[in-house]
Amino acid sequence: MYAIITKLRGLLFDSGIIKSSEFDIPIINVGNLAVGGSGKTPHIEYLIELLRNDYNIATLSRGYGRRTKGFREVEISSTAQESGDEPLQIKLKYPEIKVFVGEDRVEAVTKLLFADPNIDVILLDDAYQHRAIKAGLNILLTDYKKIFTRDKSMPMGRLRECPAAASRSDLVIVSKCPKLISNSEKEELAKEISNHTNSPILFSTVEYKDFIPSNKEHDINRKIDNILIISGIANPKPMLEYISNKFSASIIEHLEFRDHYNFTIKDIQSFTEKFNTFAGSNNLIVISEKDSVRLKSISKGTAFESLPIFVLPIGISFIGGNKEFNTIITDYVRENSRNYSIPKD
Repeated sequence: MYAIITKLRGLLFDSGIIKSSEFDIPIINVGNLAVGGSGKTPHIEYLIELLRNDYNIATLSRGYGRRTKGFREVEISSTAQESGDEPLQIKLKYPEIKVFVGEDRVEAVTKLLFADPNIDVILLDDAYQHRAIKAGLNILLTDYKKIFTRDKSMPMGRLRECPAAASRSDLVIVSKCPKLISNSEKEELAKEISNHTNSPILFSTVEYKDFIPSNKEHDINRKIDNILIISGIANPKPMLEYISNKFSASIIEHLEFRDHYNFTIKDIQSFTEKFNTFAGSNNLIVISEKDSVRLKSISKGTAFESLPIFVLPIGISFIGGNKEFNTIITDYVRENSRNYSIPKD
C-alpha cells in the first residue's frame, strides 16, 4: 500500500498534474531512497569544499531533530535544538557560508534568495522526495551495505520510494564502501543499479580525519589506558572499528544512543561518572562531530566539559579518484550560473 501511494504521487509529478517549482540558480540535491543515514552530510561538506572558493554557497535542510518550526537561518550562536545538529555542524565548520533550515523547500529557497541575492548555488540536504522543488542536479546516495535495489518499501523495508525512483537521479553514489572494494564488485553493483537508472555510478568511502581536542591542554599522542566512546549516530560500527585499530587501550567502552539523540544533563552527569571509574591516568573520551554539536550546549559549565574529549571528524573520498565527480559538479554549476556565457570559438 505504501509503495502504491508513493508511486501514484510520483506519477502525478511526472505527468505535471502536480507542479514542481524551478529557480534560476544551480540547485544540487543530495538525497537517498531509504530512511536512515547514508552519509549525506559528509558529501554536502565535500561539495562545499569543492565550490566555496569560487561561489557563494547556501545549504538548506529540514533541520531534523530541531525543536523549532519554519524557515530560519542558522547562526554560529545557534543551538542544535534550534537548528538541528547537522546544519549547525556545517555552520560551525564553514562560518562563511549561509546555512538555512525549513520544512517547505520552495518557500525556504524563495526566502533565502530574498535574504541574500548574492547566493550562487544552493545545496539541498535530503530533498530527493520533496518534488515540489526541482533541483538541477539530483545526487542519489545508497549505502554499500544497504543497496536500494535489495531493499523493500516501508514498512517491510527501509525505502521511502520504490527502486524505480532512482531514474530521477543525475548521479548515483554508492557510499560507505570498503576502501579495498574490488573492480569486479563495483562492476556487479553498477550493473544492478543501472537496471533502474542511466545515471553515472560512483563509489565513495569514509575518511576519518585528525582528532580534534576540545581543550588544547589535552594530548592524544601518548599511550592511552582507557577510552569512552559516546555516539548518537546512525551506524557507529565503523567508528568503533577505526578507534579500536588506532589505539591499544585496555578498555574501550561504548555508550550508544539513537541517531540525533538529544542529550540531557542527566546523561552528562552519567558520562562524567563513568569516565571517573576508569583506572590509569591517560584516559580519553571520543565523540563524533555530529554528537559534539549536541553535547556542546548541554555540557557548558559542567565537569564533563573539562574532561579530555576528542572529536573524530569524517569526510569522504571517491574510490578511483575524484576527477569524474568534481567535473560533473563544476560543469553543472558553471553552465547554470547566472553569470555563465558560452565561450566564443
